[in-house]
Amino acid sequence: MIICQPSIKPKNKHLQSILASSKIRLLRLRKRNPVVENQIEQNLETPLATLLGFYTKHVEESDTLAILLHGWEGSSQSTYIQLLADSLYQKGLDIYRLNLRDHGDSHHMNEDLFHSCRIDEVVLAVQNIQAQFPNKQLVICGFSLGGNFALRLAAKAQDAGLAFKHVFAVSPPIIPKHSMQAIHASKLYNKYFLRKWKRSLHIKHQLFPHIFSDHNWQQEENLERLTQKLIVAHTEYSSTDDYFNGYAITPDVIRAINCPTDIITAWDDPVIPFKDFSTIDRLPQVRILTTAHGGHCGFIQGWHMRSWIEDHVIKEITI
Repeated sequence: MIICQPSIKPKNKHLQSILASSKIRLLRLRKRNPVVENQIEQNLETPLATLLGFYTKHVEESDTLAILLHGWEGSSQSTYIQLLADSLYQKGLDIYRLNLRDHGDSHHMNEDLFHSCRIDEVVLAVQNIQAQFPNKQLVICGFSLGGNFALRLAAKAQDAGLAFKHVFAVSPPIIPKHSMQAIHASKLYNKYFLRKWKRSLHIKHQLFPHIFSDHNWQQEENLERLTQKLIVAHTEYSSTDDYFNGYAITPDVIRAINCPTDIITAWDDPVIPFKDFSTIDRLPQVRILTTAHGGHCGFIQGWHMRSWIEDHVIKEITI
């Protein structure tokens, strides 16, 4: 475990977590966002799902493509995704911002609901991306649940014929049950995630009303109970314990990773218990980087609103 000491300000973990997604930070782009201005929208069709992605080619020829994965109920438009994308683009990288199923403006693309164990369709989508750009080195960077997906992608890479130059997982849930308990214990985060998830479910309900046999979910104000209802009704899992175990980052997952991988977390992350990272074995290709402050996906360094994550990723991939 590597203890990093960047100048993180503000120190408050909740402010850091809120600022991670705050649109205020987008003012840094000064109304010019070349990654979005030059993006090409793609529907990545696979046997399991169609996923929405946005590719931005750098104006100069690049040998590296960064694939960015957002968190739960985030999207390719999330603030932390856009700002990292801009920083990497400014350093000469091509960018691919991939939406998970039912995230961003993609609810209409697949009938079945998103859930966090749908790793295979993401593997297929990344295979599609790699096939499009066979001469480019791939870098994966995921935030929160996207970081969890990034680690599982890294673990499946060899069997899937994927080659990653470097993988970064920022504030990833390691033991999902513990993360859900932490969210549920906080009125702030329980309300935040419940509101965003129900908004997404309402969009899905309008598009595919027949898949919801029980409409009681619309009145549910408890995130754990809503998860239980929907997991049992819409997945192959018979309990939330089975479901959470299905996307846990177990020692077997970590041991299957054979590419340079950085797992980054803050001691004060309010929704990812720091003790969960003690389950990760020491391996030469996997590093755990920790900071005392940074909250969940924040790591903001003062009034200019730049995240230390941007500088760290750039440093590692340009060595």
